[in-house]
Amino acid sequence: MTRNGTIGSVLIATVAFAAAFTVPGGFIADDRPHAGTAILASRFAFRAFVVTDTMAFLCSIVATSFLIYGSAKEIPRGHRWWYSLLASGLVPWGAQFLIGTFALGFHLVLGSANRGLVIFVYMVSSAAVLFCFPGIWGPFCLGLWKTIWRRAGWRGLINIHDRPSSLLEFLESLFTGPLMDIRRTLFPVLISVTFVVAIALDIVMPRQ
Repeated sequence: MTRNGTIGSVLIATVAFAAAFTVPGGFIADDRPHAGTAILASRFAFRAFVVTDTMAFLCSIVATSFLIYGSAKEIPRGHRWWYSLLASGLVPWGAQFLIGTFALGFHLVLGSANRGLVIFVYMVSSAAVLFCFPGIWGPFCLGLWKTIWRRAGWRGLINIHDRPSSLLEFLESLFTGPLMDIRRTLFPVLISVTFVVAIALDIVMPRQ
């Protein structure tokens, strides 16, 4: 799993880095004001493209660092497990943000003249973002949240039953409890909402 995760995170980082310097729409010519800047920089879809690409790159780079550091035998076993746990959350985030970058980049390239095709790209990309890691929806589908809340209350949801002895123990309990599923589903939902906002602005204000 560590080897596969490292390969995946490196590939995501490579693609995200390349996308940052091959922005859709091109750059302003040298003989004009603001030379060298992106032509579509003022559009919402472009700004969202930059944000998703940045998040994809950073999540994958940090995950790669954690996986390399966590696989070293010189590192204590408990620390290795902790770094692997953090990386296991960052790699899916990187993949989901990269899907968002792909869809938003297609939107900028296709433009308003191909709005139907843009909507299709957003629809299939939303499905990919929401369901490419189906395990994150398991607790919601099985109703585990309601059961945990009834039996253990809010302490059960955040996986803290006794007072933590250190900050590391608190974070470990927090990231291994059911509350982790909120963290995993937050960005997929946010990316899908960004798609909706981008296409809505394209219809209402084509140049924004």
